[in-house]
Amino acid sequence: MLPPLVSIIIPYFNAAQFIEECVNSILNQSYSNIEIIIVDDGSVDNGLEKISLIPQLKIIHQKNAGACVARNRGLDAARGEFVKFLDADDYLEKDCIALQVEEALKHDNNTIVYGNFTIVSQNTLKPVNTRIAPQNQTATLLFSDLLTTTPLHRKYMLEAIGGFDTRFKNGQEWNLHVRLAGKGYQFVHMDTNVYFYRVHAADGRISNKRKRHTDSSIAHEIDKVRFTGEALQSAVSGDMRPYISMRYWWVGRLALRHSLPSFASFAFNEAKSTYSNYKQKWPLYYRLLHTILGANLAERVLSPIYDWFGGKYHK
Repeated sequence: MLPPLVSIIIPYFNAAQFIEECVNSILNQSYSNIEIIIVDDGSVDNGLEKISLIPQLKIIHQKNAGACVARNRGLDAARGEFVKFLDADDYLEKDCIALQVEEALKHDNNTIVYGNFTIVSQNTLKPVNTRIAPQNQTATLLFSDLLTTTPLHRKYMLEAIGGFDTRFKNGQEWNLHVRLAGKGYQFVHMDTNVYFYRVHAADGRISNKRKRHTDSSIAHEIDKVRFTGEALQSAVSGDMRPYISMRYWWVGRLALRHSLPSFASFAFNEAKSTYSNYKQKWPLYYRLLHTILGANLAERVLSPIYDWFGGKYHK
């Protein structure tokens, strides 16, 4: 009896210098029952010509429409019970598919197995542990980010939530995983490296370095919270408003740090209108600073700390 088929979906856009290593990392897997689906998102670099004759490979061409549309197109074509999304400039750990399938089959069909990843930057490797607590995962994932390739997704789950939300310009995996958790699916961590996430300066990679936010990007961050909150309203039995409110406040703080006070004010108002007791989920240190200094001064005090830790907000 054959093991379950795994469909590996690669959105491709002008990644000629990386695609061979990416595909070879799949061909060299110790797990054999794999199909590879590459969705060419309007590339102009002819980078797929050198791999186009690989028997396991199916290439779908589309006009440039973005990674979300490309991944959904690949999902429509996928025949596998399991799906692994992989960007064209990243590559898999050799045994990751075998290990993740083995782990997935130990659990019921309501679970999603996910692992760790390694950042590859200027010939340095930085392992990242992705583990989140097993309790209240929907709320946790609102403030965490499991990158797209770390889980081995079950196809039926992705279809149940309609795949990726194509309104997202970035952060689409954040929204996807929040919605999956909101649907009641349980994420199960396995403490092994799954893939290598390459950081580079080539066109097509989203967020190669810390981003300077603008009016449009903060507006999109606000929209992302709204889209995700709307998706959770009908899917989650518990009250998610305190967590959605906190996420709006998080965006407001981000706007302050990038000198966009009008967007900060808008995000803060959205937080207050979403949940009247909007301070409920704030960390104690921030609650104290906000009470004493107000939002603007509190952010000025905390900003150097965030810079020290790589520019990320910590829960």
